Amino acid sequence: MNRKIIPVLLILAAACLALAACMNNGANNAQPTPDATANYAPNNTDGNAYGTPNESRDGNAAGNGGVTNNTGATGASGATGATGATGAAGNTAASTDGALNPFDWANGAADIEKAIARISEISEARVVVTNTTALVGVKFDNAYKGEITERIREMVAAEVLKADPSIQTVAVTATAEDVKKVYDLSEQIRSGRTADELAADINAIVRNATTLR
Repeated sequence: MNRKIIPVLLILAAACLALAACMNNGANNAQPTPDATANYAPNNTDGNAYGTPNESRDGNAAGNGGVTNNTGATGASGATGATGATGAAGNTAASTDGALNPFDWANGAADIEKAIARISEISEARVVVTNTTALVGVKFDNAYKGEITERIREMVAAEVLKADPSIQTVAVTATAEDVKKVYDLSEQIRSGRTADELAADINAIVRNATTLR
């Protein structure tokens, strides 16, 4: 073998040994690839839990990655019923069971007589009542020179019915003789007698042709 080739072969052999040694060291120094870890989302601070099963916050359970429901809002209180409107004021009072109580003519007649006297043609009036019939005797104002008219009758009747809607007949007289009798009957009732006791006298005046029309 040529002596010049021997040194070249030795150099190549040494180079191969050095390269193999380097490769072996590199293999020994290599780090193993780590296993991938699970990525869990953090717990939410608003009370909705995420991540591990059955984890709870504020009593709300959450599953794997599940979101808990918010606590239901409290239902609004029902509105208070409106209070029933008070019926229009009237002189006939209503009892607790809704039935109308009779107007107390024995004690309340004077107020109705004052209301009738405010009619421009009338200066004074008296009212006596028996059952559902009212008899009214009126005296005219000195300035009024006329007689009783249908308009005056209607205005007088309106005041009586306003006080007691149960009245079915309103008789009005301006005849001096009958008016005197009505005043006398009114005074007897105010003295303690009842209208029932005087019913016959009241009805006799009511039936006069000049009174009931």
